[in-house]
Amino acid sequence: MHNHGAVGLPLGFTLLRLILLGAVTVVAGWALVRPFAPTTSGLSTRRVVTGSAGIGGVVVLLIAEASWLPPLAAVALIGLLAVPPAVRAERPVLGRLVVAVAVLATVAAGTWFSGPPSSFAYITLMAAFVGVSWLVLCPPTATVRVVGAALGVTLLAGLGQVTIAGQLATPATGDPLLTRVALGGGTVDVLVVPHMPGWNVVQTTDTPLSVGNAPNALVPALPRDGTTGRWALVWLPEGRSDLWLDRSGTRTTVPVNTGTVAWSGPDVRGPEGPDYASAVLAAKLTGKRGDLPWPGLTDSDAAALRAEVASIGGPFAVVADGSRRAAEAAEVVRDEAARLGFAVTPGAPEVLVLGGTPPPDARSRLAPWLTPPDLTTPEGSRYARTLSAAFPGATPSRAGLAAWSG
Repeated sequence: MHNHGAVGLPLGFTLLRLILLGAVTVVAGWALVRPFAPTTSGLSTRRVVTGSAGIGGVVVLLIAEASWLPPLAAVALIGLLAVPPAVRAERPVLGRLVVAVAVLATVAAGTWFSGPPSSFAYITLMAAFVGVSWLVLCPPTATVRVVGAALGVTLLAGLGQVTIAGQLATPATGDPLLTRVALGGGTVDVLVVPHMPGWNVVQTTDTPLSVGNAPNALVPALPRDGTTGRWALVWLPEGRSDLWLDRSGTRTTVPVNTGTVAWSGPDVRGPEGPDYASAVLAAKLTGKRGDLPWPGLTDSDAAALRAEVASIGGPFAVVADGSRRAAEAAEVVRDEAARLGFAVTPGAPEVLVLGGTPPPDARSRLAPWLTPPDLTTPEGSRYARTLSAAFPGATPSRAGLAAWSG
């Protein structure tokens, strides 16, 4: 059901990150050292710095996947980055003019670009690369050196911002995603299952928020009966993209990387989705991969159900949801009831719950997978403590304990 062949980071994106790191190191390092250099830079130095700045700016454009950037702005950016490496002599007036435009563009970016929350940091990086590239063509006056050093600091700060925000991290494909993000003055834990192309179930901390695959496609994350936290269903495309989160108007994004192999298991939109996610979460907390078998009726579950039917000792009702496990369990229960001569009667005071919500006035008996796990054992206690620390508010489940125990 999972893509076992694509568990690492995409080579192309990893290479882009390395190139960006190298470009920032060269350009920012030169800009910060220049105030202490006694003479003007030679042609070879200028070409190394301007070339590095040009490559770095284009790499930022690629990493940002800047579909939110107006096409004309992208073309202008590439043009501004391409010219300095080809200029042999210094052009002080033109250089200062372009730097001023780059600074103004950075300041204005936050007011009129409708990109993701990380867009301002990306635009800052692009503008800083442009600024330093053209400053190289200016004689090293005191003003030029100070502005260049400021742009060098800006490059380092912009790189730090996108790194801290997780925008340079690409999750492994074919494995559910567990992460924690800052949002609205607090932190939000996020679990994405199965983290593959198509429908995904998203569990979040029990905080009112909305999630989606685009800023205009957000849906509220809502509580679900029998579970904790909040849940939403989100369609994710193939490859790298962003999962958007909104909390009271404050937004952030989580990088996702679903790969190209679609989920081939049961529909995660079904009633077993949260139970499966609970097991996945526990597996992730042990450091294992989260590609687990879908919940099914085990032999021990069937034996426990037969014993439960025998203990009822008379007519009873069955409540089930639309899950495959509930359907298999209902067949086991009805066969055992028929063997013992017990009637399965809707409305009976005794109710065997295989899924869903039982009547409020019924004497309910829960299927094994619906009962709380035994947390009195050392293993159960460790599972509960780890879960509480890693995903506050999540309730331990039998499926989770089973996955935790291996």
